[in-house]
Amino acid sequence: MLSFFLRKYRTMILVSIFFFYIGCGITLSFLRLECADAVATNEVSEPLMHGVEYAVLIISSPDNEAKRDAIRTTWAKLADNIFIENGEKLYKWNHSWVGERIRHEFIKFYFAIGTQGLSDIKLERLKSEGHKSNDLLLLDFEDRYENLATKLVTAMKWLSANLKGLKFVVKCDDDSFVRIDLIIKDLEAYAPEMNGPELSQYVTFKRKLPSYKGLYWGYFDGRATARLSGKWQEKDWFLCNTYLPYALGGGYIISSSIVDFIARNADFLSLYNSEDVSMGVWTAALDGINRVHDTRFDTEWKSRGCSKHMLVRHKQSPSDMFHMYTTLVHTQGEKLCKTESIDRSPYLYKWDVLPSMCCK
Repeated sequence: MLSFFLRKYRTMILVSIFFFYIGCGITLSFLRLECADAVATNEVSEPLMHGVEYAVLIISSPDNEAKRDAIRTTWAKLADNIFIENGEKLYKWNHSWVGERIRHEFIKFYFAIGTQGLSDIKLERLKSEGHKSNDLLLLDFEDRYENLATKLVTAMKWLSANLKGLKFVVKCDDDSFVRIDLIIKDLEAYAPEMNGPELSQYVTFKRKLPSYKGLYWGYFDGRATARLSGKWQEKDWFLCNTYLPYALGGGYIISSSIVDFIARNADFLSLYNSEDVSMGVWTAALDGINRVHDTRFDTEWKSRGCSKHMLVRHKQSPSDMFHMYTTLVHTQGEKLCKTESIDRSPYLYKWDVLPSMCCK
């Protein structure tokens, strides 16, 4: 009986099985397409970190992993001293050699590195480092000194596009030691006016306004002679005999309004060899930007020494960073160096005179 049934309805059964497999195949194809679309969407939307308010942009190079590791294990950890209480971000020394780190969503570190032209070995090494540290910003350009301004513009475009809650960018080099905790403390308390009583002995302003459209905060120079030869030459410089006033590149802070301005106008901006000189040119015509000179930024061509009040110390080796970090931990944040020394006096920038007279 069963064999008779199979013979009679064999064609119908085979056709049914055929269409069953066709249907399964089509269904699975749609599932694969939906999954692929979901993956593509996630890859696009993942960088949109709305919670990041402070981006620490550290200019680095492909071969400088030792410097990056020194920062990760020293001053980057000082971000733990910022905590949230009743919705406000406050500072309190809360650091020790042991204990779990506070994972701040609103503070994010980025080491900006160009990848164009790198060997497969170097690229894989960087990708491996990035997977472990989650702090590499790998950008598509050739990483060399002449492209520093390109690196900065490319990073600004990325930050503007992906960090929608951004307030400020702390830009520094990978040989800078930065009191990121104290910088964020001051930004939370005083930005963009930066007119707190405890800051008055350190800062000078271009002009005071009822309100500001942004902040450009660092150690300014307006008298630097344009270099036409040597390592720092600017062959395309034509504006005047000196550079326009700019914050020295070892460390400075800009508001998100400046970041967005650079990102929107990237195709129209002149790119000079020195990224800090370029930043001075890009922002020169911006009105309503609070330009703040601060003597706590030790960012000149040679360090002025060491003071516990300093917020940035440029030209520091990994060994120097470990020594300063150790001293801070042992003194509960009170001292930056075991022995303070001032090799050269800082200057207060004079905003009411010509730039050539700014910095005596």
